[in-house]
Amino acid sequence: MIGKSLRERWELGRLDADEAVALLKRMLATHAKPLVEVRQRDARMVACLVAGADKPTLRLCRELGFTMRPGGAGVFGVLGADAARLFPALPEPERAWLEAPSGPRETKVLLVAGGIALLSLEAKDGAVTVTAAP
Repeated sequence: MIGKSLRERWELGRLDADEAVALLKRMLATHAKPLVEVRQRDARMVACLVAGADKPTLRLCRELGFTMRPGGAGVFGVLGADAARLFPALPEPERAWLEAPSGPRETKVLLVAGGIALLSLEAKDGAVTVTAAP
């Protein structure tokens, strides 16, 4: 941590889109069911997938009322409008994407893994497609 600013130590930056897509694809083997269950509750929900919880991630989870162990992984849901308010530094198109309801076969995912990424899971004809949010 020496040489890192407080912002780098405590804020969640952005993940590279390609790395985030690859990580989500790997995590689907163990977390697909809870991700889809979040979406089934309400089309306005965003599934938050935590992977390898670090200190900033643990702090975010505590703020949301969730307990996570260091290095842990898990899924919880949050309304898209609330997720948009959590990250006011996101550009307006991304905050609007979070707030908009998911499509009929879409699950919106907020990946938190040492940074954040907005991803979309779409099931079509038995195949799952993972893309970075617009």
